[in-house]
Amino acid sequence: MNPKPSLYLKIVVWFFMSLLLLVVVLAGIFHLDFRLRPESPLIGRLDSQGRALGNVILRELYDSPYYEWGTILERFEKAYGVDFILCQKDGQILAGQEQKIPGKVIEGLRQAEKDLRVLKTAPPPPPRPDGGAPFGFVSRNRSPFRLLPLPPPERLRFRYLLRTTDPTRYWAYVAFPFQEQPGKRPVAMFLLASSRSMTGNGLFFDPIPWIALACFVLVASILLWIPLVRSITRPVVRMTEVAEEIARGNFHVRVDEKGKDEIGRLGAAINHMSVQLENHIMGQKRFLGDIAHELASPVARMDLGLSILEQRLNDEEQSHIEDITEEVRHMSGLINELLSFSRAEISAEKLDPVKIRLAPLVQTVVAREWKEDVDIRSDIDEGISLWAVEKLLQRALSNVLRNAMRYAGDEGPVEVTARIEDQTAFVTVRDWGGGVPESTISRLFEPFYRPQAVRDRKSGGVGLGLAIVKTCIQACGGTVYAENLRPRGFTVTMELRAKER
Repeated sequence: MNPKPSLYLKIVVWFFMSLLLLVVVLAGIFHLDFRLRPESPLIGRLDSQGRALGNVILRELYDSPYYEWGTILERFEKAYGVDFILCQKDGQILAGQEQKIPGKVIEGLRQAEKDLRVLKTAPPPPPRPDGGAPFGFVSRNRSPFRLLPLPPPERLRFRYLLRTTDPTRYWAYVAFPFQEQPGKRPVAMFLLASSRSMTGNGLFFDPIPWIALACFVLVASILLWIPLVRSITRPVVRMTEVAEEIARGNFHVRVDEKGKDEIGRLGAAINHMSVQLENHIMGQKRFLGDIAHELASPVARMDLGLSILEQRLNDEEQSHIEDITEEVRHMSGLINELLSFSRAEISAEKLDPVKIRLAPLVQTVVAREWKEDVDIRSDIDEGISLWAVEKLLQRALSNVLRNAMRYAGDEGPVEVTARIEDQTAFVTVRDWGGGVPESTISRLFEPFYRPQAVRDRKSGGVGLGLAIVKTCIQACGGTVYAENLRPRGFTVTMELRAKER
């Protein structure tokens, strides 16, 4: 059986779907920005660790001989899990692992060199104290180029460059100026950092703050949404329950009208509808009761007069009055049923359910309704008790048994059973007849309604028996329903409380 759809669940699922969509969109924008733009506004300024590391590595390279640069870079590679390469803009490697630098990286370095302000503002090398040639890398490290003084530390930060594929690697760089020959314009040397991971083990991008931010957004969204969802679904659930009770004929239930919004107004409308329906239905039933009461006396006098008249007529004349007598008696039966129906409603308003042992009550009803040509079987546990108005439950059970015997008593035994489930007592009357058309089951408990198959006077009844059953069971705080069985059979089940509220 498929579970019932829940508005609360739908809203929660919709919330998480919208949140997931937001995450996917942001991740896509982030990934695209990370992949295509060398200076992403999201990650162009790398983590503080990356900003400090560029300065640390270059300071150590400046203070060390040229032949030690490879060892220094290898040491930093092991410490950070990132490949470091010292190269020129054309991809010529000066220190670090020997490898082919991708063409896209070389293009990116050339473009980066054009944008470097450090080359335009690079100061000339300081003079030597002894008055000789400017102090530079030529004299110390026997290199074919001269290093210029490093820019300020805030400029020696790693910048994201691009992403390459086959294999996938992410590249960042630090640029600093040098002179190939004295007197020439400074050009750039690049310290490259390369990693298989987008984060560069925290050097390029530290995901922990982003994860923490995402968790905060998620928790904050849940804390903001859940009260809203509950404030919407809780009154809707209550209104659904009230509407179901009203549909079953219980007009005394009410919805909380505290809210002044659309939901509060809907609750007020439901309460007003319940009051109006109760007044209408009760007025209608009292009207029927009053009419039945007013008709009872003249019909009784008519029946008495016909009986006296029948005794005074001879046999030939008596045949003419039999049809009239039958009609009057049928009318009398209808009036009695109407009186029973209205009395059941009036009794329901005045009596409160009490705890009743079910087995003795069923035995009393079976003994009263039993007929010699009908087999009635009852199987009730002696320990079963329920809450009901005793005389109303007896009347309801009597009517159901009477219907079963009338329409299916010759098809097999009529069985009365009971069980307890989840503090609810289920009292069931079953017969082995052909049942009723499925389309008529929902209307069986309406006053004066009879299935088309039994709409004739000879079948007995006027269509009030099951309506009285419904009224009596509702007065006891329960519900009643009917269903066809397969391959044959028909049941009427009465649900009543097995525990005090």
